[in-house]
Amino acid sequence: MQLKISTMTGKMQNIPAINTNTLSNPFCIRTSKSNSPDSICGKCYSVKMLSTYRANCVAPFERNSRILSDTLIPADELPVINAHSFRFHGHGELINSTHYSNFVRIARKNPHCVFALWTKRRDIIRAGDARIDGCYFPRRPDNLVLVYSNPRIDKVMKRPPVGFDKVFNNTSSLTELDNCSGRKCIECLQCYRLDSGVDVIIEKVK
Repeated sequence: MQLKISTMTGKMQNIPAINTNTLSNPFCIRTSKSNSPDSICGKCYSVKMLSTYRANCVAPFERNSRILSDTLIPADELPVINAHSFRFHGHGELINSTHYSNFVRIARKNPHCVFALWTKRRDIIRAGDARIDGCYFPRRPDNLVLVYSNPRIDKVMKRPPVGFDKVFNNTSSLTELDNCSGRKCIECLQCYRLDSGVDVIIEKVK
C-alpha cells in the first residue's frame, strides 16, 4: 500500500502534502469536541471539510493513517518526493510515535526537500528516545521543521516550545503582528525555512 500524496489547494496550493484522517484520530476526536471559545480544535477546518465537501478524501487519508501508524515502512517503500517544500499534515495529526518516526524517515530519504510538520503532540515529539519495534527513533534530520500548533486562540506564544523550531498561533481578528493571513505558502515559506528569521507565526482564524 502506497502513501497518498495530496495536491493542496487554497493558501497551500503548490505545496504537496501527506495527510491523515482527522475523523478517526483519537486525539482529534477528543479535542474537536471542545466547547471552549479559545480552542482552535473546536473550530477545526479539517473536521468540517472531511465531513462535507471533502468527504471523498476520507478513505485515502484513512489509508495513510494506517500505513504511517501501524509499523515502520520499509526503507525501499518510503516515497521519493519531487518538490523543494513539503507539508506533513495539511489535514490530520500525529497518531503515535511510529507515525512520527515514519515522517522522520521520509525526510531523511529526501534531503533535497524541506519538510514542515504541524503538530500539537508535544508528548510524541519529546519521546525521541522511545523504542519502536526494538529500534530507537532515527534522529530528526535538518530538513524537517517542527511547527508547534498552538491550541489556544488569542493566546499568542512568543517563542516555540522546547523541541520545536516554530510556533503557529491563531487570533480571532487581524492584529498588527499578523504575518500569515492572506499569504500563499509557496510565496512565503517562512514556516518551511529554518533561516527565515521568523519563528512565531500569527494568522487570523479562517
